[in-house]
Amino acid sequence: MIIDIGSGPHPKPDAHVRMDLHDWPYVNCKHDLLKTPYPFASDTFTKAYMGDVVEHILIFDVDRVLDEVYRILAPGGILEVTVPDVRWIAERIVKNDWLAQCGNIDWLNQSTDPWKNAMSYLYGGFQNINEYQLAGMGHVNGFDEASLASLLGRHGFVGIHREPDTRNPAPGRDAVLRIVCRKQ
Repeated sequence: MIIDIGSGPHPKPDAHVRMDLHDWPYVNCKHDLLKTPYPFASDTFTKAYMGDVVEHILIFDVDRVLDEVYRILAPGGILEVTVPDVRWIAERIVKNDWLAQCGNIDWLNQSTDPWKNAMSYLYGGFQNINEYQLAGMGHVNGFDEASLASLLGRHGFVGIHREPDTRNPAPGRDAVLRIVCRKQ
């Protein structure tokens, strides 16, 4: 079985369980992912997605959440995590090349100002008053490849590696950090 933790309004199509705090369409398990334990037995799922979720979890809660995800995954189960790559965003700001790197990706360019676009991605949700008012929205944590891999390793995950996030075209593809790992 496959679970999409924090599935939001755009769940993974192969997920059997789509868990979220909100009543988005397709959510079939309404549960606050900060409330542990989750309503599942240990070793239940062969795969878990946390797509664009971990950056919404305070650093004070992320360890407990990842321990719980580890618990519900079966031995050998796969965890796929996607987050904004904060290092990539910072490099775009320093190099002043936002448009050259991701000008062809509509969702990263909601305005004509590259700085505003970078800030909107970095602080996702807190730049939009309607999203800000929803519980759990807004980025409160940030990762690059090394910091996310270290975090996952501390929680027992192995085989930690980056895979391309093919939802976006190059060269902006690396705006999304996609890490895949497994439970030992």
